[in-house]
Amino acid sequence: MALRIDLSPYAGKRVCVALSGGADSVALFLLLREGAERFSISLSAVNVEHGIRGEQSLADTAFVRELCAQAGVPLFCFSAQIPARAAKSGRGLEEEARAFRYAVFARLIREDKTDFVATAHHAGDNAESVLFHLFRGASLTGAGGVRPFLPVEGERGVVRPLLAFTKEEILADLRERGAAWREDATNADTAYARNFLRHRVLKPAKEAFPACEKNVYGFSRLAREDDDFLYSLAEGCWREEDGACLVDAAAPRPLFLRACVRALARLGVEKDYTYANFQDLFSLIGGENGTSVDLPRGVRAVREYGKIALYRPQPFAAAEYAFAEGEFPFGGWAVRVGRAAPPAAFRKEAFPRRLYLDGAKLPPGCVLRPRRDGDVFAKFGGGTRKLKEFFIDEKIPRRERGAIPVLAAGGEVFAVCGAEISEKAKLDKDTREADVFSIEMIRKGENECIPT
Repeated sequence: MALRIDLSPYAGKRVCVALSGGADSVALFLLLREGAERFSISLSAVNVEHGIRGEQSLADTAFVRELCAQAGVPLFCFSAQIPARAAKSGRGLEEEARAFRYAVFARLIREDKTDFVATAHHAGDNAESVLFHLFRGASLTGAGGVRPFLPVEGERGVVRPLLAFTKEEILADLRERGAAWREDATNADTAYARNFLRHRVLKPAKEAFPACEKNVYGFSRLAREDDDFLYSLAEGCWREEDGACLVDAAAPRPLFLRACVRALARLGVEKDYTYANFQDLFSLIGGENGTSVDLPRGVRAVREYGKIALYRPQPFAAAEYAFAEGEFPFGGWAVRVGRAAPPAAFRKEAFPRRLYLDGAKLPPGCVLRPRRDGDVFAKFGGGTRKLKEFFIDEKIPRRERGAIPVLAAGGEVFAVCGAEISEKAKLDKDTREADVFSIEMIRKGENECIPT
């Protein structure tokens, strides 16, 4: 019985078939060509030659060229020496080949050559993927198997129209058509993990459970729906703030871990982490404020007052400037000092806020500099204490403290920029207007003070 796939989602669109010449991709190509006119689909194909199988691989590409020429379908051809690329990257051949293929697919979409790239993944591929992820210790995301749609740019991306069909159904369709295809000899090599699963695990399983691949496909769809729902809830459990991603430490574990996945992705870490990294992240929930763990690719996570902050520590230059009017750079911030009229009223605003002080009360030698161990601060309102204690009382995260400049003379601080002034430098009834200074912390590249 001939295969039937729903082509209505691609009506009026451009679809490019990933065509290797193997049975699965040829079947997909024929199905799309058959329905292209009815659904006004602009059809093309792409062939990626990996440089792994020598003359046989080149012969596959020649077969694809002839197939497309006979059908009058445009063909995009790409090639790469995957063994050399894998040796350089340290990835396995399968992983490197896949990375190159999907980079090609994304390129075609981003260069506006097509709206969708259609790959011929079927129920057997999905079952292999599910088992592969489960055997390696994957989460519910891995149990979701092969996604039917992989977005690349907006609503355009990679589609898998054959996921509901088995290999046997695909081969039966090709034989009924009398179609030819190419065989890849490496598909029988069980040294490759997926081939091992196909021949040594799934093949015997199908003898006892003939519908196992379709049943696994049904399971993976349900798992994916559950996983997507949990991820949608997890979006409310984290936010981005000043270059850090803050995850709610009170979130239920399933949501907390997924929020951490999203946070890591926002920081550019999408594949390099392990389950052990998430165990470390979850352990921070029971830790004290300031407890931290290091994560892949230079990311650090630290517990901060009910949140777990994921961020990349930034070096902070040990700059020092004599107190004067002007702008003074400190890492990603700048401190702006200027003369100012005294405010009509003071309000306790969020960090970073504008500060006002009496310049006549500052001792000689005051400088703007990073904080130092042993700094002391007579907080506005009275009470001299260590600057470290002030930061703790104000719940200023440890990761931010090194980036906050202070105005100090020796070890005594007269202003914590963006946060507070010293009792010793406050404005009072005797302050002359000419002695009033304002201090602002601004992001580099911004002309105005950060809104509060």
